[in-house]
Amino acid sequence: MKSDEIARLRRDLETFKATVPGPVVDKVVAASFQCKRCGKCCMGRFGDNTVTVFPSEIRAIMAAAGLGWFDVARPYESDEVDGKGVIHTFEWALRRKENGDCAFLEGGKCVVYEHRPHICRTYPMRLEAGELELYECDGLGMGVTDDAYGMAVALLERQVSEASESIALLEKFEAGSPHTPSGKTYVVHDSEGSHIVEEREDGSFRFA
Repeated sequence: MKSDEIARLRRDLETFKATVPGPVVDKVVAASFQCKRCGKCCMGRFGDNTVTVFPSEIRAIMAAAGLGWFDVARPYESDEVDGKGVIHTFEWALRRKENGDCAFLEGGKCVVYEHRPHICRTYPMRLEAGELELYECDGLGMGVTDDAYGMAVALLERQVSEASESIALLEKFEAGSPHTPSGKTYVVHDSEGSHIVEEREDGSFRFA
């Protein structure tokens, strides 16, 4: 039941908030990570570089860069389609260029670096059930870890944010859609509610 899942997430959230960085720092140090500033994690030709983002992260980039919502993000693709043909998804994804690179990668550098999402701040790491997960990256195993404490704090902040977003999403979730689509249509369910988004023939998006 939804209420049981929310209760579980609330317990997890309190645990995450109470977790001190020390043990996480040790795990990060053991990973021996140094960012090589190569930008591969932002480039489409080196694999799946999809970055899912929360509404608060989209708004932070919008404010910093003076951009609109759909300049920053688009609905994340999903196989969940209802009887009207509307696609239901629970995530937004950062926009990418035609070549697959992140829309905010310019000259090998992130132009919204100070406002980059949690996934970008913590790559190539993620905490899952207290364990440190590592993803493919040329910077791993370099012998010395850059700012292990800062990375540990970022990882813990990400856990708190993910749990908080999940709770808000479930509290606001409404199944189905009253919208009758005239073309490719999404319903994005997130922590701010359910958003109907239409994709135009030219590939642009608008809120319906």
